[in-house]
Amino acid sequence: MNDFPVPAADRTGTERLSRRGFLGMSAAAGLVAAGALHGTAGAATASAADATAATSTPTAPFRTSLSLSPETENVLAQVALGDGTRTATTPEQLQRLYMAHGSTEMYARMATRRVATANNGEQGFQRVIERACLAKKLGLPLNVELGLWGVYGDVSHQPGPDFSDYPLIWLPGPWESLTVNQMVYALRMYGAMAASQILATGVKVNVWDIGNEVEFGVAGVAPRGFTASTDYWSYSAPDAVDPAIGQMQVYTLLLQMSDSDRISWLRTHLWPHTGRLLAAVSEGIRWVDPQAKFSSHTSVIAMQYPGFAEAFWKAMDDAGFHVHQLGTSYYPTSVQYGDQLAAFKNSSQSLHSTFGKQVFIAETGYPSGTMTAPLEWNTPVSGYPLTTQGQYDFYRDLVAWGATDGSLAGIRPWAPDSSVTFWQPMSHFAPAAGGTSTAKPVLDAITHGLQQAAS
Repeated sequence: MNDFPVPAADRTGTERLSRRGFLGMSAAAGLVAAGALHGTAGAATASAADATAATSTPTAPFRTSLSLSPETENVLAQVALGDGTRTATTPEQLQRLYMAHGSTEMYARMATRRVATANNGEQGFQRVIERACLAKKLGLPLNVELGLWGVYGDVSHQPGPDFSDYPLIWLPGPWESLTVNQMVYALRMYGAMAASQILATGVKVNVWDIGNEVEFGVAGVAPRGFTASTDYWSYSAPDAVDPAIGQMQVYTLLLQMSDSDRISWLRTHLWPHTGRLLAAVSEGIRWVDPQAKFSSHTSVIAMQYPGFAEAFWKAMDDAGFHVHQLGTSYYPTSVQYGDQLAAFKNSSQSLHSTFGKQVFIAETGYPSGTMTAPLEWNTPVSGYPLTTQGQYDFYRDLVAWGATDGSLAGIRPWAPDSSVTFWQPMSHFAPAAGGTSTAKPVLDAITHGLQQAAS
């Protein structure tokens, strides 16, 4: 077998990376990856692009990310979705419906497994390629999120990637047993291969998101979180990266440390590794897409603690992960204390002024009624009751403020189509009547907020 030679700096046990194709990788894509491994022009281009990304980012058109979700196929198998004029029974019809209500992009979240069958339809590589083809057909840019987990992870737990569907990526042992250098090399290859396949569809990727709610780690390099095991994963400490990580728990960081001690521990033991891992994926993507723009996102937690989000993004930049926009989840009714809207606005303005970059709301939901288990997020923001009108008013006013202030780059309602699960109060469609879930007023809230900002 002919193997790619490994740069000396990366000779840490990952020397055997086969030339064999991955998921039908084209010869051209293989040549791109090979050139990148030898440190040729692609690396120089990436360095120049990173330097540009580190400077302030000019304001771009507001991103209205009304998009298909990982739940879409499950929902459409049970009900149709309509707005009174259009009725959608296929993903393409639903995305066209969203476009009629202002959608400017499509979104796809990607697990490392080719088909991710657990966790309510989370998207594997195969589904993302389908989304990319549809976005190309509809003339929409695609926003891709590479989760860096085999099936699913978020702030509650951060599993490592499962590269068993990637024969080109050879690992010297279980993921959590690797050193950070070994992880970096594999993630560079993953970024290049994933980008090659996605871009081969002809789609334009406007932003590559890397990781999902990453302030407490990513790709298996994380303290013990709120969840220690699932049906597809159990926690393993990344001792070869730093033994202190496995000795820490997220609960301890949040509940038993002062703000300064929490940030100090994360800066010392975790964030430099988080930044290196995210940067490695971005480097691989830039071998294929030299002009790529990047983001990631933190959870709602990062926006609640003074100085936390600013310290996190500074640490990412110091570690070499340079982003175009600063992403965050925002579920205001999940937090039971303080003025959540005021806190979010203050944090967004602080991030914008500190880094010269806008905040993108990568996930959000505001319920139109009472939510039930497993997520009873029912603390209303003052002035916005948990009703269909309150839901509409909240998003219209948030968008109007963000577009006028300039702090917000855009907004993505999470799973707007999920009208047949516990998420229904958060969705943009009412419970089904006669086999069709009909849109709530919130479906037009983003457009109306932008109109208000422009008036």
